[in-house]
Amino acid sequence: MTTHDETAPEHGQLCYLQIPATDIAHSAEFYARIFGWRTDSPGSGFEAPGLIGQWIDDRAPAVDAGPLAWINVADIDDTLAQVAAHGGDVVEPPSLDDGVRWLASIHDPAGNLVGLVQLGERR
Repeated sequence: MTTHDETAPEHGQLCYLQIPATDIAHSAEFYARIFGWRTDSPGSGFEAPGLIGQWIDDRAPAVDAGPLAWINVADIDDTLAQVAAHGGDVVEPPSLDDGVRWLASIHDPAGNLVGLVQLGERR
């Protein structure tokens, strides 16, 4: 009989993410300030809730192609203000999706397209 390791990711769970960056230190600071991700020094690796990963500079940013990561935020309007203040751009302003969540999209400092999700009522 095999036992389940509570710290091991579940089958199919996203567990490691590589994010293309043109300036790794700037991207690390951006994700730390906007989403509270912990970054190592000099900022090539990160820890996010339930996820670890690294910024890489050997692939071009995913501007309009590939999978789209959606990151949960507590306050979408405050987050969008922080994005603009820290080198990102708002692509799509918040819109209500099925009456249950607010969605918006941004470009991070490298140009990667990232989705934002706020569950519940907009503050």
